[in-house]
Amino acid sequence: RAIQKAKRRDRIARWVITAGGMLIIFTVIGIFFLIVEVTIPLFLPPQAALRSRFPAPPLPAGTRALAVGTDRYLETGFLFRSDGVFAFFDSRSGQPLDRVRITSPGGPSARIATAELFGNLNFSVTWDDGSASVEQVRFAPRFDKAGRRTIGHEVLRLAEVPQEAGRVRSQRTLARFDREQGLTRVSLEAGDRFSVLQRAEKEDLFGNRKTEDFVYELEDSLPGQISAFTLNQTGTTLYAGTRNGFLLRWNLSEPGEPRLLDSLQAFPDRRGITALALVLGDNTLAVGDEKGGMTAWFPVPAPGAPGRLRLGLVHRLRGHSGPVQAIVPSRATRSLASLGPEGRVHLDHVTNERPLLALEGERPLTAFGLSARFNGLIGLEADGNLSLWTLEVPHPEASWRAFFGEVWYESYRRPDYVWQSSSGDDDFEPKLSLVPLIFGTLKGTLYGMLFAVPLAVLGALYTSHLMQPRLRGFLKPAVEVMGSVPSVVIGFLAALWLAPIVKSSLMAIFLMLGAIPLVVLLILFLWEWAARFPPLRKIRQGYEFLVLAPAIVVAVYLSFVLGGAAERAWFGGDLPLWLFQTLGLPFDQRNSIIIAFALGFAVVPIVFTISDDALTNVPRHLTAASLALGASRWQTVWRVALPSASPGIFAAVMIGFGRAVGETMIVLMATGNTPILDFSPFNGMRTLSANIAVEIPEAPLDSTLYRTLFLAAVVLFLVTFLLNSVAEVVRQRLRRKVGQY
Repeated sequence: RAIQKAKRRDRIARWVITAGGMLIIFTVIGIFFLIVEVTIPLFLPPQAALRSRFPAPPLPAGTRALAVGTDRYLETGFLFRSDGVFAFFDSRSGQPLDRVRITSPGGPSARIATAELFGNLNFSVTWDDGSASVEQVRFAPRFDKAGRRTIGHEVLRLAEVPQEAGRVRSQRTLARFDREQGLTRVSLEAGDRFSVLQRAEKEDLFGNRKTEDFVYELEDSLPGQISAFTLNQTGTTLYAGTRNGFLLRWNLSEPGEPRLLDSLQAFPDRRGITALALVLGDNTLAVGDEKGGMTAWFPVPAPGAPGRLRLGLVHRLRGHSGPVQAIVPSRATRSLASLGPEGRVHLDHVTNERPLLALEGERPLTAFGLSARFNGLIGLEADGNLSLWTLEVPHPEASWRAFFGEVWYESYRRPDYVWQSSSGDDDFEPKLSLVPLIFGTLKGTLYGMLFAVPLAVLGALYTSHLMQPRLRGFLKPAVEVMGSVPSVVIGFLAALWLAPIVKSSLMAIFLMLGAIPLVVLLILFLWEWAARFPPLRKIRQGYEFLVLAPAIVVAVYLSFVLGGAAERAWFGGDLPLWLFQTLGLPFDQRNSIIIAFALGFAVVPIVFTISDDALTNVPRHLTAASLALGASRWQTVWRVALPSASPGIFAAVMIGFGRAVGETMIVLMATGNTPILDFSPFNGMRTLSANIAVEIPEAPLDSTLYRTLFLAAVVLFLVTFLLNSVAEVVRQRLRRKVGQY
């Protein structure tokens, strides 16, 4: 009956343990699929759906449609006509709402020659009497007493430029108004001459402000006939393209003192440039050509001319089958829409060169506009109908290349791996490369393991086979207690106490790396010589550390004493400064050396405990046989105990590695959290886990940053899983190899 009872308990225990193990496995798998589910929308293709189609507001005889647009809620749209009328309508049904008429600064009889959309529904209007104006369409939500929302709209004139007496009417005029830079008007005159008017306010010594006009022509010789030109929103930079494929750029920031910055052949086949537009941020120029090509340019370092920037071809986007008719940048992301000759609209993201959508309706489009939130597009069809499309592009900046490839960002000299998720500027270009974070994770782990593994494994060797059992009974629990120290305490001490000491005593740290091994070898040599005397022979085995510990303390003290003198004699008293000035190695106070000490301190207990258990569990008959055959204790440990315990030691190292990879608080507090790719021990890093802890409180729910942080968690999970899987395979092979003996 006792045997049956024991067997019954064994079966119950087996079922409980199996169920518990399976529950843990399913829980881990569930957590993995949970975080994967959050990241999946990053890689889903964008969607577009035709929301409505209706007849456009009628055009009076002799007028034409200049532009169309819609509000951010896709409820109110407008049609801008050449007679100066903004016809507003309900975007859902096409029902007319009202009309707003604008007139020329020169008189009410003038009509609009050209109108260019820029910025947030701003229009640079050129009138046929030679004058120009800057108009802005504004939409604003309004709520009545019942809480019902309506979209209010108005048209504001931001600036106007009357026609100058005696001046020939220009072919096309662009105007920009900025509160700081003032008004800028650029006109393309007959004979491909640019005329510029800049109206700026200046303040004299007495604080009086007066308006001054600067009127001049750009006298630089042009390499071809101008086919397209545009201005940035502040009116300080003029871009132009020619029919033979040249790109030109002028700096107009100083009124009356223009400077030609670039005049370059954009394409080797001299294809004509048909459309220009500036992407969000006003630093990247989108260029459409007569062969349907779409490219993006911004200033990059000029080869052979240090300090000089010139326009460089940075991004190639999806092209069209023929000449690009128009380019409309998004006002919310670094995306743009381009119109081809067949009336097909392409939506692409500039930074990562990701094709987003291709809108192809039943009828070709002749004009189109994007909503402010990049969630809708309204187009004017060739037959006079208007079509409203809803766009679902929640994460245009997300792509495999953006996360794991090199991307050429604005103001960078070359493509690079960069993490910079936010900025104080709405025109910010998100940089979401996970490569610096993966690198920082592996770098911090490597430095921590370089410090922890030798100490832990060699310490376990000594305590398990060389130390007296009575002393081992005190020392092993003391080391294990180290594992109970909270990581936040370790990170706090490393950041605020250890980091300043290391910076002020860097030379002493380097001296210790050589002094401690030399002192240990010297003491062991003297100990071997002194052990020949009978009184010392009795206390030799198992008590060596009683002699070594004071010697190590002395070595550390001498390193600090001599380190200051050596630093003053050889490095001018400031080794970190010498490293930067002589070797070009910047020194951060919170660097990889601090991480090696702090992270190593956290990993040592677990590696030591598991290694000690593995070495202690080596069968005693193996070590006894080795000693009986005349081997020394060290030979027995090195040739018998260590190979036999190698699977357990390897498992200990890998468990410690996993502990270091997932550590958050220590690397969060003790590093500079700088996501850079640099192996230097004098620089910090940013790890995946620390990045999640830093960024997740500020990440808007379901935003690209929010989902990217979950992607970082997936990468961290996979890295840990892969390392543990490889470690288990190696451990099993070591066990089989050891079992052969």
